[in-house]
Amino acid sequence: MVGSVRWISRLMAICAAFALALGVVACGGDDDESGGASSSGGDSQGLSGTIPVTFVGDMTGPVAYVGKEEEKGMKLALEEVNASGMLGDAKLELTIKDTGSNQQTAVTQMNEAVNSDVPVIFGPLLSNEALAAAPIAQRAKVPYIATQSQNDGTLDPGEYIYRLTTSQLRYNNMIVNKLAEDGVKTVNLVYANDNPTLVDVSTRLLPEGLEQIGATVGENIGIPTTTTDFASVVTKLQNGNPDAIGIMLVGAGIPSVVKALRTAGYEGLIFSNSSATAGSLAPAGKAADGVFYGVDFTEDLAEQYPSSKTFVEAYKKEYPDSPAYGYSASGYDAVKFLAEAIKASGDASREGILKGMREVSQGGGFDGAVGPVKFADPDQRDVAAPGALVEWRDGREQLLKAGNPDELVQSVQTGN
Repeated sequence: MVGSVRWISRLMAICAAFALALGVVACGGDDDESGGASSSGGDSQGLSGTIPVTFVGDMTGPVAYVGKEEEKGMKLALEEVNASGMLGDAKLELTIKDTGSNQQTAVTQMNEAVNSDVPVIFGPLLSNEALAAAPIAQRAKVPYIATQSQNDGTLDPGEYIYRLTTSQLRYNNMIVNKLAEDGVKTVNLVYANDNPTLVDVSTRLLPEGLEQIGATVGENIGIPTTTTDFASVVTKLQNGNPDAIGIMLVGAGIPSVVKALRTAGYEGLIFSNSSATAGSLAPAGKAADGVFYGVDFTEDLAEQYPSSKTFVEAYKKEYPDSPAYGYSASGYDAVKFLAEAIKASGDASREGILKGMREVSQGGGFDGAVGPVKFADPDQRDVAAPGALVEWRDGREQLLKAGNPDELVQSVQTGN
């Protein structure tokens, strides 16, 4: 996984026996007070038993499509880990708790999880859920691997919190660069004002980037995620006939606003955020053609990175009727990271997993489903993948440009 440990490389090596058993990890042994099976001495082959892991995720509610995609990636990784024998006689076992995309439910479920015997917790997905959940895990000293929460505040509670999803704050400047290439000078925005990440993107990152390329933000409209009537919003977004309109929402709001804008006759550029992935734009039909946005992963990255190609091939074999999206890739990489951490420490207790996560992350990086990944501050607990700029056209996501793997944050190209 990290440095010399290459998940995908291992996966290919074992593929004849188990279709992609990347460098995963081991756990097992006797149960201890920290929860989970454990063993000492760093020998993963000495582990045995069942290692319970909990995913507190959104399986219903506005971002259910995210949770279901992430579940696919997690289960694929678990199958590979358990089949590979790299855990010795131990097996990972996943339990899913549905937050219903509700912050209070997420808090309740996190409290239940930290008071159980699980040694590690994944999720939840929405930024407001994760911001509330992370301090609970830190106080209880339970390793917590954030998936999809892209607000940097998630990492603030402390050393037990890791994030295995690249924040769009690292790659959304590619949107700014495309706007510059297209000669955009005026932009109107709508954003979910109850989503901390999208608030940051819409009130800080995009305005700052647009200023650097000589463009200005006119209307900048904050609305709740639960909004269903977009009539007045669509009218405001067209004020001044801007060169481009950004829809920084989640769920059904994105295709609804796209379709309404095109129906109203707006002919300018439309862009969005990573929530537009996973087929979210399909309900808008042909009106969504040309909408572009940043993502941490798209299927076409298989043409850029061998590790992404290996993941896509494995995913297609398991789910032949489903495109591979970033949510599945992140879930997959998160489980592989956990596996490598347990293998590194040879201990599946809470403290053993924390020790292993530190060792793996401080190794520098890994080749994952999302491509080349680096660990970044704070304390090497955050990941940075290069990401990609994509366009929705003809019912599928198409790669416009891959990010620069040498940059932790994609830069604004002021020379455009």
